[in-house]
Amino acid sequence: MNRLIAFALLVACGKPAPSGALVDTPALDDFRSVEKTTLQTFNDALGRQRANAIDELGLAEAIDHDVLPPWRDLRTRVANATIPEADRDLMVTLGRYLMERQTSWEAYSAALRSHDDAAAQPHYAKYHQQNDAATADAKQLGEAFRSLR
Repeated sequence: MNRLIAFALLVACGKPAPSGALVDTPALDDFRSVEKTTLQTFNDALGRQRANAIDELGLAEAIDHDVLPPWRDLRTRVANATIPEADRDLMVTLGRYLMERQTSWEAYSAALRSHDDAAAQPHYAKYHQQNDAATADAKQLGEAFRSLR
């Protein structure tokens, strides 16, 4: 979980960025703005849960009502955006990242709502798998965004 918090603070460097001369488009601006806000909302809710201000069900509610709706809307807008040819490779990575992050949060919420540890386990496993994949893609995206002109 600490990896997710660290990720929220910095979309880090790592693997080489997708090829092409990245063009700053409204879809990319939208993504950067909504991603920052949504990750902060998730991390704030997680912090409240860790501080015992809300319980696990409260965290699941926050994910379902405050985190996932703007993320899903963002995925739709990005999927429907007109993208310059130079950004095609980046958009494949971005689309995959958006899906992985959404799936990780959905799995986390399902785990929190599970009636016992055994029922939660498959959801936590999916959360960790998707979170790790999203973090890897975020590193690629971070490198690409640093190259924006």
